[in-house]
Order: sequence, then C-alpha cells, then structure tokens
Amino acid sequence: MLARSEIPPDTLLGGKIRLIKRIGRGGMGDVWVARNEATQAEVAVKTLHRFERSPVHDERFRREARLSATISHRNVVRVFDLVDEADGTLGLVMELLRGSTLEDAMRERGALSALQAVAVAVPVLSAMHHVHQKGIVHRDVKPANVFFAVEPDGHVIPKLLDFGIAKLPAAGSALTMDGSVLGTPHYMSPEQIRGQEDLDGRSDMFAFAVLLYEMLTGVRVFQRDAAAASLAAVLEHEVDPDPRIEPRLWLAISRALAKRPYERFATCAELAEALRRAIDATDELLAQSLQELRPQTEAGTSRSTSPSSLAISSERPVVEAPRGNKAKTLAIAGGAALGAAVIAIGLTLGPSRPPDPVTTGASVPVSTVPAVEPAISVPPPSEAPAPAPSAEPAPPAAEPGSTAVRAVATARPTTTVKRPPAPGDKKPPKPRPTATAGGVATTPGF
Repeated sequence: MLARSEIPPDTLLGGKIRLIKRIGRGGMGDVWVARNEATQAEVAVKTLHRFERSPVHDERFRREARLSATISHRNVVRVFDLVDEADGTLGLVMELLRGSTLEDAMRERGALSALQAVAVAVPVLSAMHHVHQKGIVHRDVKPANVFFAVEPDGHVIPKLLDFGIAKLPAAGSALTMDGSVLGTPHYMSPEQIRGQEDLDGRSDMFAFAVLLYEMLTGVRVFQRDAAAASLAAVLEHEVDPDPRIEPRLWLAISRALAKRPYERFATCAELAEALRRAIDATDELLAQSLQELRPQTEAGTSRSTSPSSLAISSERPVVEAPRGNKAKTLAIAGGAALGAAVIAIGLTLGPSRPPDPVTTGASVPVSTVPAVEPAISVPPPSEAPAPAPSAEPAPPAAEPGSTAVRAVATARPTTTVKRPPAPGDKKPPKPRPTATAGGVATTPGF
C-alpha cells in the first residue's frame, strides 16, 4: 500500500488558495486554514490525500461540492469553490467559521432551556426547509452537525453542516455506494433504517425531533450500547413524555417523532411554527436566548473552527448498509477523535482502506481505543432482545480548566450488524458462527 501523501503548508491550490495551517487530519484528508491570495480572505479548505482513496471517495467529494454550492441560506455553511489539481489533489473551499458545535455546548452546559432549544431549532429548521425544497435530504442531522458560528459583532448564528451523505433529488444520485444507506444509528428515522429510496424531508424532521429531545433533557433517547439495539429502539421504542419537557412543546416534538412519515408535520417550517407557538416567544427573546449559547472560553474569544461537510466530533457513528439480498448488514466503522482549541469540522475522511464501504468513525478518547476489536454478528432488530428501558445520557462536561485535543484515527476495525428486514424481504438463514464468546457469534475483525 502506498504511504499517505502529505500536502505541505504554504502549498498553493488553484493558483490562489494558499494553505496556511493544518487544523484537522483523517484517514482520507485534512482540513486547513487557508488564504485567498487574490482577496486576502481567510477560508477553510478540506483536502483529499492523493493516495489511499477510491473513485467512490472522489465522486462523493465532487458531488458534495456541487450540492453544497447550490444551497444559499444564512444557516447553512457556504461552499465557495472546488479545486482539482493535476496531481490528483482535491480541495473544497468554504467559509471559515469561529465558534463551536451544539454537541460541545451541551457537553459544557448540559440540557438547554425551552427558550434556548427553540431558539436553536427555528433557524436550523428554516435551513432544513430550504434544503428540502430543493429535493435534498440531509440524512445526518445531529448535535455535531449544528454549529454556533460567532460573527465578528458577537452574534451567534446556528449553521447546518455535513452534506457529505446527503440524498440528492435525482433518482440514484444519493452520495453513497450503490445499494447502501447511511446515517447515525440513534438519530436515523425508521424509513432511513429500512433503506427506503423515497426519503423526503420528514426523515430529517424525525432526526431533529430526536435532537430536540436531547437538547431539552440531555438524554439520547434511542442510544443503546450496540448499534443494532439503537436501530431496534428507533423502530420499536415509543418515547414517553418527559417531565423536563413542557406539555405544549411535547405535543409538537411527539408528532415529529411519529414512526410513520405521514403522521409527522408536512414540512420543517410547520414544525418550527408549532415550536414557536408552544412557548409564545418573540423574535427578540429567541435572539437573546441564542446569545446565551455563545461558546464559553477562558479568554472570552471564540474558538476557531474550520467547517466542512462532515463534522469530526466526540461522537460519530456513521452507518453504511448494503441492501442487496445476500448482504443486508450495517457496517459501523470506528474512529478516534479528541477536541481542541482549534477544532476541525468536517473532512470527508473515511478509513484508509478504499475498496471497503466508506464510513467515518465514532470518536472516543484515544486512550480508550482498543488495539483489536472483533466484529460482532447480532440478530436484526426484529429478533433482538428488548431495548434497555432508559437511554444513555449525553457525555459529561469536561472538567474546568482541562484542554481536550481531537485527533482522527486513520483506520479502525468494523462492527457488522444485520439491517432490519424491509417489507417483502425473505428472512435469510442464520449464518453458522466460527466461534462463540459469551453466547455471541464472533468473527475476526479488520
């Protein structure tokens, strides 16, 4: 295998974009702070390594650039250009944001107030409605992909990131490998888990309702210890009202959490309006609540974060599930990440093994990443044991004065679990395990 190529600082891309400082690294590429030499404007650039990537990576990267460039909304990260060098280097040029993610905010502050949660929801749902009107389905709405951008005047603007696995309106144009579905298990909608090809904006609405529940309670309502259990919980677990959620808010959230798309709101704009009515807040009050979520720093200035289309966070399990008759499995790739005063948001950075399904990993502290982790075969959600009665709480806040540093692992072993059967599927025969450990069939991982 070829060694990973290195792009040195001070490299000039496209004749005018000079790479200044690498602020994020992964198995397939890097994120840089860069400067447009023609205008002297600071930008963020996501690059792909020249080697250790497949045509699938390149095509997804190019199509991601084309898709992002068609979106014009103040609450969506802006993409300016795609640089395609003769030596094979690809670079995605986008706005440089300063601030932190919603995931970081909840880690620092815990659950948000009803006013704060709705103040975040209204602009993000507006961005989602804009995207859905173009026939695009995001498919990975979660806290790591909502960014609190701090403007030079101090105003906080929530922005939607991560269109790396978005579904395009044209048939067969989803940014995936053929016959696969992608997403983060405990935020995926039931129809997304089943691999339905006719996904629409109501799938993203379900994911955002899960996110709203988490903002208000600090609980990831469908998260379980294993990906298969999380998927089963999405399909089977009915979410009960929580005393921390005001009843009028719960009416809107519970409708958006309906298992069947037609039982939800028709659009994200309708959900946003229902949330506003539930708390009866003015625009001024919502804007003030957003200011309360300005990233907390020791020096009183925001952290500089370079956005891209896939967020690197402390939690990122992305699923790719082949839908063929003989390969109905979900591949969950692991990765490792730690966070920094300068955080890299986004890198379409899959593991360094190009022929395999493209995934990015769930980031965990580097010190806890095992050297070897076997792949585990478990029954699909329909046969799995009942989910745990309570969801796992969100990660605790870092201790005051501590500094977290995020890194990205270049490769991790893969956990494979069966995808829940879609209607009309024939039940495949159970595979014969090669070995057993504690009642669970195991095979060697990679």
